[in-house]
Amino acid sequence: MRWGVSSGGAILSIAAAGLLAACAGTGDGPAEKKVAMTPISYNEIAGWADDQHFDAVTAFRNSCPKLASGPDSKIATDGGEKIVTAAEWKRICDAAAGVPKGDNRAARRFFEENFRPLVVQTPGSFTGYFEPELRGSRAPSRLFTVPVYRKPPDLTDKPYYTRAEIEQGVLKGKGLEIAWVQDAVSLFEAQVQGNGRVHLAEGGVLSLGFDGSNNRPYAAIGSVLVEMGVMKREDVTWPAIRDWLKRNPAKGREVMRRNERYIFFKDTRSAAATGSQGVALVAQRSLAVDPTLTPYGTPIWIDTTRPVLRKPGTSEAYRRLMVAQDSGAAIKGPARGDVFFGAGAQAADWAGRMVAGGRAIVLVPNKT
Repeated sequence: MRWGVSSGGAILSIAAAGLLAACAGTGDGPAEKKVAMTPISYNEIAGWADDQHFDAVTAFRNSCPKLASGPDSKIATDGGEKIVTAAEWKRICDAAAGVPKGDNRAARRFFEENFRPLVVQTPGSFTGYFEPELRGSRAPSRLFTVPVYRKPPDLTDKPYYTRAEIEQGVLKGKGLEIAWVQDAVSLFEAQVQGNGRVHLAEGGVLSLGFDGSNNRPYAAIGSVLVEMGVMKREDVTWPAIRDWLKRNPAKGREVMRRNERYIFFKDTRSAAATGSQGVALVAQRSLAVDPTLTPYGTPIWIDTTRPVLRKPGTSEAYRRLMVAQDSGAAIKGPARGDVFFGAGAQAADWAGRMVAGGRAIVLVPNKT
C-alpha cells in the first residue's frame, strides 16, 4: 500500500504489518537500472495452469488505452532493458480485445503467446491495500465534522502545512472542502490507502482519489506505537492500530500527527478505485509496483502467501497473475508488490495483515 501516495490514489502500503510503510508514490518514469532476471517456462510456474486468466485479461484491458496512446515504455529484462513502443502495446492490446469473455483457456493462451516470463532474482516482498468506506456528507453537521480537503491552489513541490496545522484549521474557510466525514481515524485510513468511498447522507457515493500531498515527511505510526510500548512489533497490523486509535482518541490524534504527511483528495467520479496509471483497479488483479523498473500495464505473476480470513497467524498460498497499475512511496525494488484487495471487510482484513515474502515473475512483451 502506499503511504506517500500514488499519483492516482493508492497510498498504500500498510507494509511491514500495518502502517510500518506505505503505498502510493509519484509514478516517476523508468530510469536506467539493471535487474537480475532469468527466463522460465510457463509450465515451470507453480499454479500457472490453475489461474483464472480471464480476470487478468480484464485488468490488462483497463491499461490498454494508456499503453496504446502513451509514450514508449522501458522495461527491465534479463538483457538489461527493453523499449516497448506504443505501437507494440497496441498490437498486444488488440489481441487481448479478441479474448472471448470468461474464456480462461483463451486468456492463458493470449499471455503465453505475447509475453515471455522472467523470474526476478531479488526475493519478493508483498503487502496489500484496499478501498476504505466512510460515512459522510457534502455539508458539515454535528455528525460529520471532519473535512476532506482537495488540493490547495497554492500547493507546490515544497513543504506545505503539517498534518497538525491542517487539522487545527489552517485551511478552514478557503472553500477546499469536498466533503465532511464522521471521524478522523477513518479519514486517516483513507489517506494511508490513497483512496476511499464516502457514502453520503444525501444519497450517492463520493469516490476519493489522490490529489496531492503536503510534501511533509511520512512517519509510520505502527513504528510510533512500538516505540511507545503500546504494541509489540509482531502484533502491529492495521486492524490493531485502528482499534487502538479509536479507543484512545486524544492520544490517537497525537500519534497520527506524528505522521506529518497529509493527503488531499478529489472526486474521481468513478465507480472503482483508480491507481497511479489513471485506470480503474481490479480487486486481486491490480498491483502497485516500482514504475522506475516495471512500467504500468506489465503483467506480473506473484507467488506468495495471503492471510487466512479472520484467522490471525495463519496464511495460505497465493499465486496469481496481476497487472502493474499503481505505485507507492514504500514500493521500491524489482520484486516489491502491493496487492489491491478491493473494498469491504474481507479486503480490509487481508490488506491489513498481509506482509509476506515470495517471488515475482515479470511477463515481458516477446516481439519487440
